[in-house]
Amino acid sequence: MQLEGKIAVITGGASGIGKDTALSMARLGTDIVIADVNDRRLDEARAEIAALGVRALAVHCDVSKEADIQHLAQVALREMGRVDILMNNAGVVLRGALEQISIADWEWSFGINVLGVVHGICAFLPHMIARRSGYIINTASIAGLVALTGEGAPYIASKFAVVGLSEALALYARPKGIGVSVLCPGSVDTHLEETERVVGMTPESAEAEAALSGVFHTVLMTPAQIGAIVVDAVRRDQFFILPDHPQQAVILKRAQDMNAFLEARLAGQRVPE
Repeated sequence: MQLEGKIAVITGGASGIGKDTALSMARLGTDIVIADVNDRRLDEARAEIAALGVRALAVHCDVSKEADIQHLAQVALREMGRVDILMNNAGVVLRGALEQISIADWEWSFGINVLGVVHGICAFLPHMIARRSGYIINTASIAGLVALTGEGAPYIASKFAVVGLSEALALYARPKGIGVSVLCPGSVDTHLEETERVVGMTPESAEAEAALSGVFHTVLMTPAQIGAIVVDAVRRDQFFILPDHPQQAVILKRAQDMNAFLEARLAGQRVPE
């Protein structure tokens, strides 16, 4: 998809990956609607985007609330006339001792990371189908492709859900003229830690998790780098967006292990279950 003259809606757009993707698109002539719960950052980001000479709109939106996303869609369509690109980007981190994480915390995590994506799809997909044109980008994580730590299970589960949802969405929407990408970044210098919830982790377990994460998180990328990669992927209609090259080896190792297991089963060999 060419981005000049297009209109994009980006949730979690006031900072981090969302903001820098908005800026990258705006530099190519895309009008932008950013949505977020942080009103101060929303205003600052909107002004920065508008300074690039495109139309820019900021809407307060909690993606876990269906009514907020429906309101976002109504405002975007009313003010911009149409929506060509949707980036379901808002997300949070929940990690800790699994036996101590409450159902309320699980619901908070999935309400934003999974239902936030679902709400976005439900609000904007009918409009795109009616026009037989559009593009949807869902932000998952490297953690949606391979489990990195046990303490990160809630986050990992939610991001695996986003990857699966995106694969199914691509199968459904592409025949209707709508492109789909799923973004799976590794370590990115964002503001996620500001809303992160950590439950029941001792200093020892936190230190062990940090050491293990260090094996995988070898490069700290900037949101600007991710934004540029997302724009390039959308222009090329690329489904998987895997910005962190060192972590691609981890994904490949997982795929090779699964392939070896399946080949052994198909050959009739006994393999550990």
